[in-house]
Amino acid sequence: MPVTTPPAPHPEAAGGFDLRAQVIAAYVLFLLAWMNGITAIIGVILAYVKRREASGTKWRSHFDNLILVFWVIVIGSLLAFLTLPISVGVLIAHAPVLWPPTFTLPLVFGGLVFFVLVFWSFYRTIRGLIRAIEDQPY
Repeated sequence: MPVTTPPAPHPEAAGGFDLRAQVIAAYVLFLLAWMNGITAIIGVILAYVKRREASGTKWRSHFDNLILVFWVIVIGSLLAFLTLPISVGVLIAHAPVLWPPTFTLPLVFGGLVFFVLVFWSFYRTIRGLIRAIEDQPY
């Protein structure tokens, strides 16, 4: 009886599985960042490091998505939080006259921007995680 060796896995298939696990790990790190605030940095570093390796594969779109989500969160959060000093400055400048409540307009704008930002980032992260679990490009 001849002994046959099983075929070796294709290198792209093994690397694809490895990239898939890393994409899923990065998405989980992004979701955990809403509780601890720091793991998104680890996730985006992972995305930057593995993006070149993922060139030409479906996983590249996931790494690009993670990088986009990270930078939109950072810039959008900074813009939303910049409205706080503006609101306080307007409140102090108009302290004797509290009507009309113009100091609340920047706060409402900042709150709205932050709400949209959170919703958008959760959508992109959860959608990407589901697509990665289904072995699909973003």
